[in-house]
Amino acid sequence: MWVEILPARCAPEDEEPIWDIKKKPPQEFQVRLVVWDTKDIKMMDAEGTSDAFIRAFFDNDNALESDTHFRCQNGKASFNYRLLFNESLPRKDYRLTI
Repeated sequence: MWVEILPARCAPEDEEPIWDIKKKPPQEFQVRLVVWDTKDIKMMDAEGTSDAFIRAFFDNDNALESDTHFRCQNGKASFNYRLLFNESLPRKDYRLTI
């Protein structure tokens, strides 16, 4: 509920609206996702190693991937990688999938 209280001496039609409650225009932002390390990666190759990479996206759009850490042997991959997303806010859904 929105309640607007005006002084009795002024008529509402004589003045401009006091509160602007229109939706804000969309703004562009850059979302930065930094990936440093991973752990507990399953060894999927026949040699007991795995080629690890990170894929991230907002709502199945604009999927970005990191570099590949080839032949990870202990389940811990090291990246120090930044994924940059150019997004417009406000959004309908704010779900990031990694």
